[in-house]
Amino acid sequence: MKICFLGCGIYQPELEQVLAKIKEEKLFECELTVNYLPINLHIDLKKLKTAVLEALAATEADRIILLYGSKCHPEFDMFLQDYPVTRFEQSNCIELIMGDAIQGGGMDSKTFYLTSGWILKWRELFDPGWGVDEVAMRQSFACYDRIVFADSGICEISDEQQLEFFEYARVPIEVQPGGLDYFKDNIVAAIRQAIAAAEEESL
Repeated sequence: MKICFLGCGIYQPELEQVLAKIKEEKLFECELTVNYLPINLHIDLKKLKTAVLEALAATEADRIILLYGSKCHPEFDMFLQDYPVTRFEQSNCIELIMGDAIQGGGMDSKTFYLTSGWILKWRELFDPGWGVDEVAMRQSFACYDRIVFADSGICEISDEQQLEFFEYARVPIEVQPGGLDYFKDNIVAAIRQAIAAAEEESL
């Protein structure tokens, strides 16, 4: 059986480590593959929808796990219903990776959250060459009181890398240590769900 993850590239740093751990522990006998889409697709919902649908049509797998938050596109429920996908209930990448590890047990509207993937790839998301209005993007950070970097510990994020984001956003950054246990639990649960769905469909 082949299970494919189709997801936003923002998950790549965390997902690679989680899948390596899953394979090391030999939790599943199925083949696990990954197809990452560019993170800057979030800037244009039409492009995101088109890219997801094209990738779904081109993916050869018994089941596809869509690694996006449930609210990453407002029309996911409509245009995904005819595809063999397993999805996540969490709204976004922060909730999916960190969950209850977020300080205070939840997200607040005055805080902008970052994962390791965000720190490593944010320039790709805010690329003016993709049609991003850099001035408007910078101004959008004015509505936040702070930035929380939810550090999963998968790689060393230097002070310089954090400073670069601060200089862009001009909002104080706090580092909140975390881990990958919650994310791994979500990925394992999704794989189990995908396998069960694929087996049921084959009957």
